[in-house]
Amino acid sequence: MRDKEASMPDVTNFTFKLDGRVVATNDAIISGREVRALGGLDPASDYILIQIADRTSRSIGLEEAIDFREMPHSEFLSFQGDRAFSFTVNERGWEWGSATISAADIYRYASIDEDLELILDSAGDTVIPADGAVTLGGQGVERIRSREAKTVVIKVNGRSRTVPRRKHSYREIALLAYPDANFEKFKYTITYLKGVHGAEGDLVEGENIEVKNGMVFNVRRSDKS
Repeated sequence: MRDKEASMPDVTNFTFKLDGRVVATNDAIISGREVRALGGLDPASDYILIQIADRTSRSIGLEEAIDFREMPHSEFLSFQGDRAFSFTVNERGWEWGSATISAADIYRYASIDEDLELILDSAGDTVIPADGAVTLGGQGVERIRSREAKTVVIKVNGRSRTVPRRKHSYREIALLAYPDANFEKFKYTITYLKGVHGAEGDLVEGENIEVKNGMVFNVRRSDKS
């Protein structure tokens, strides 16, 4: 039995992600060209390959070796083109295969908390909208950093509202929905979703609530009589 086990080939299956798909290989070390080929990127030279690491990224050359024993959970993104763009996020070097990168990708791949806001430091502390993007093709290296947001974007009755990042009262939320709110004549029923730590519920007169990006409020008005 021991002889049979000794004669069996030592095959280890390695996996990595390429554009969100799981790809398998039996080789511990493969080249950037082989990663592209395994992902069906043909011809390989038509594609920029970006490896996502710990809150950073880098481009992988065609003949560059990748050792999956050192990086067992490797993730790659491919971009059709022949140029990688450099920038920084919180002072960490990044490379990207497109002339633009969305704020959503920065939040995701740099592991930035969604309650923080992104700042384009190289453009005089310009705030990058959560649904916006950064152009990387200009002169110089774009410098992006995150910081505690001074404002957040919430939705009130389906409309986006930018409000200060703090606790808001029942009446303040009602006034966002009905600027002419009359609290003597009307009753305002307020429910909320996607609150801090996923909270949801009702907001009633006399209460205050901490708001966060993406929080949703529904406000209904009815006669008190």
